[in-house]
Amino acid sequence: MKFDAEKFDWLINESILTFNLGADLLMHYHNPDALEDKHDPSWQNQAVYFWYEKEPFERKSLPDEFDSFEKQVFTINQIPEGIKIKSGEAMPWFGKPGGGTKLFFSYLDNPITLEEAYKLNAISYVEKVALTIDNLGILQDRDNYRFITEKGITFDGSLPVFEGKKVSLSELYAAGKISILKLK
Repeated sequence: MKFDAEKFDWLINESILTFNLGADLLMHYHNPDALEDKHDPSWQNQAVYFWYEKEPFERKSLPDEFDSFEKQVFTINQIPEGIKIKSGEAMPWFGKPGGGTKLFFSYLDNPITLEEAYKLNAISYVEKVALTIDNLGILQDRDNYRFITEKGITFDGSLPVFEGKKVSLSELYAAGKISILKLK
């Protein structure tokens, strides 16, 4: 049975989940068989560098094998003092056009791994979850789930505002403007 957000308007609107307003979902590739080698570009492209989740694969200029690797999605929490996010544009390579934004964490101008960033609580791994009739209880589980909104959504009191109009959370969910994330 397909979930109909309008039928469950009140459940979504009365949710106790917290919000990541306009936060970016980011991702990195992971191959469990990869061996740590800080001088190997393949390892670096899994353990150090990351991209916006919606960045098309072709713009990342990675070897085709990366497209079959696990994609680990995360959000950025508060970044510890002294750590910066740096970025650059992916150059054309491996027959790909490039142009994507490649990011990494840096401390004293040295890259740090995503594992280190995780241990510093700079990132949280997440998974997008679709509401179904069977999982509506997640709307009351703020320890394990949260909403994430697209940029441009604000709040006027307790009501969300999108494109200058007050709207309900369920309308935003149905339109794909907010998603539910499960914390891993």
